[in-house]
Amino acid sequence: MRVLDCLRLGVAGVKAHKKRALTVVAIVGLLFSVLMAGAFFLQGLENAALGKMLAPTGGKVLVMSNVDTKFCGEECDMAKEVAEIRRNIERYGGEAISATMISDEGGMFYRLEKNVFEFEGEGLAIPLSTVAKMRGVQLPGWDAGVERRVEAVQTIFEEAMAGDNGSRVVGILPGGVYTGDLSLSSVEQSGNPLNMIFGQIVTGTSQNFMIGTAEVSEGSGVDAVSEADVSEMGLVFAEFPDLKVAYNYYRDEANYCLDLDRAFGHCKDGYKYLTMSAISDPLTTYDNFQLVWLVFGITAAVLAVIALIIAVSTYARLIGKDMKIIALYHAMGATRGQVRLVYLSYLLILSLMTVAFSLAVGLGMALLLGAVNGEAISQVFWMGFGVEPGKIWLVGWNWMIWVMVAVILLSAVLAILLSNGQFASKKLARKMK
Repeated sequence: MRVLDCLRLGVAGVKAHKKRALTVVAIVGLLFSVLMAGAFFLQGLENAALGKMLAPTGGKVLVMSNVDTKFCGEECDMAKEVAEIRRNIERYGGEAISATMISDEGGMFYRLEKNVFEFEGEGLAIPLSTVAKMRGVQLPGWDAGVERRVEAVQTIFEEAMAGDNGSRVVGILPGGVYTGDLSLSSVEQSGNPLNMIFGQIVTGTSQNFMIGTAEVSEGSGVDAVSEADVSEMGLVFAEFPDLKVAYNYYRDEANYCLDLDRAFGHCKDGYKYLTMSAISDPLTTYDNFQLVWLVFGITAAVLAVIALIIAVSTYARLIGKDMKIIALYHAMGATRGQVRLVYLSYLLILSLMTVAFSLAVGLGMALLLGAVNGEAISQVFWMGFGVEPGKIWLVGWNWMIWVMVAVILLSAVLAILLSNGQFASKKLARKMK
């Protein structure tokens, strides 16, 4: 019996027991579809949030590392420490960028020697809060209501991008306007269970930048009070090619210390440099999502094992109900191995149907979850980033989904192994008596 014959008989088995096959696919598929939906939604949300944060730099990560004099010590050699920061940046695959800090009465602006932004033209790349301050606009308070707050943010953004703000703004950088994270409580949904996840997305604050050779003068938006090389203050800017590389640098023992530990002086030995994102806060958000994925992974693993047990036992019962058909295969001259291959083909076809079903249902659940909360999510993106949300696609793909697909397919193999005795002709004869 050839492999194609086994596949043909497997398909025939599915067709012969359509109702039973569809019932099995529905039961097993629904168990896995919940896990699929969770993975789709979490990955989509992470992609959407980090995408907004990294859009101004085209996916690259701009990081600031500053010598933390509180931990460096009283005899801290600033030049030596800055050189060490630069070496660490290169060791992790980043590029240190020289910069000048320009101070004016409204705050600090940085001019990088290298243009890391995707914006066209020369001028200011600043967060929306800085635009509002330049224009002398007072944003509505929290008591103004969600719609009015969102409308105020949209108005300032549109005017800034239209060039009606009296200064040369070439791009708006994402950064918290009304809120430092994307918790839906900022749009009056404090009881939404998604807040546990959305609250892990830290929008942070973006620094103010001058792009290109734009002059510091009247009409530029910046009236310089002083200028200084940032390295003299122990500050180094660095560009990393992607978030994972930047995150590895961020988690280096010399750079990483939680804010609470730092406040109480409980940082680990070796910590000396305060490291943070220069645009929004993709580093903290990515760090927070490591814990989110860990919790989801443990939960998914437990549920997947339960689903696997149910799937294997369900498949085994299918084989147990086919004693007469198995006996017929033996009567036709099929060997024990050939019968196993026929049923392996049968169960693999059911598993593939289950994969398609669970993916479709899981995708639908993720899309429904995004659609139900669509307006609130759009509003919180406006207030959390101060930039146009655009189409927020809360569906993503990652390795966990591949693992779930593999588990579904594995259930067919395990069912055949556990039912191995069912295919022996002698045992089969005794059961048929």
